[in-house]
Amino acid sequence: MKTNLLVVLMLFAGLSLSAQTRFGLKSGVALGSVSTNDDEIKEDGLNLGSFQFGAVFDTKLSSSLSLQSQLLFLGKGTAVRHDDHVDKFRFAALDVPLQLIYRTKTGWFIGGGPNLGFNLSAKHIHEGEKEEIAIGDAAGEVKGFDLGLMASGGYQSKKGVVLSVSYLKGLTQLQNAPNFDWQNNVIGLTLGYMLPARSKK
Repeated sequence: MKTNLLVVLMLFAGLSLSAQTRFGLKSGVALGSVSTNDDEIKEDGLNLGSFQFGAVFDTKLSSSLSLQSQLLFLGKGTAVRHDDHVDKFRFAALDVPLQLIYRTKTGWFIGGGPNLGFNLSAKHIHEGEKEEIAIGDAAGEVKGFDLGLMASGGYQSKKGVVLSVSYLKGLTQLQNAPNFDWQNNVIGLTLGYMLPARSKK
């Protein structure tokens, strides 16, 4: 996973050198859920509210198309309602969405592409008690790398203010257990600001 992170950081370093790249910041909420074959979670599972914040690099390809990459810290997971309490499964993640964005002249945009996710930590919270879940490939641990697909849309004003909504569909089976499905999904609602593009020298 360290090698993958190094490659990602080199990608961002290359993008930051482009005069056609705009840099921005964003923050908002993340509503986590899971796709699973666990009957209890399917019946009593709840969206788990969390956070997201990070940086945006948007490289112009044409008047209407751009290649956008993001570096996001966010929470994922789900909650499960019981009679007298709610269990929570929380993941802290570093995500790198890579999207092709189409923009209209009026500021609306839509896009999509792969999402490279890196699980930094995982916890099971039961009746207020926190239990750490190890990241790795052994039985009982959860995988560190989490590949997914992201679709997003929203509006960007001429001054650079961005309102966006996104949906992340996890593709990786995160549980190291046979016949047990667990894929993290996230709905994101964010507010951001894009700095003006740098002028060519």
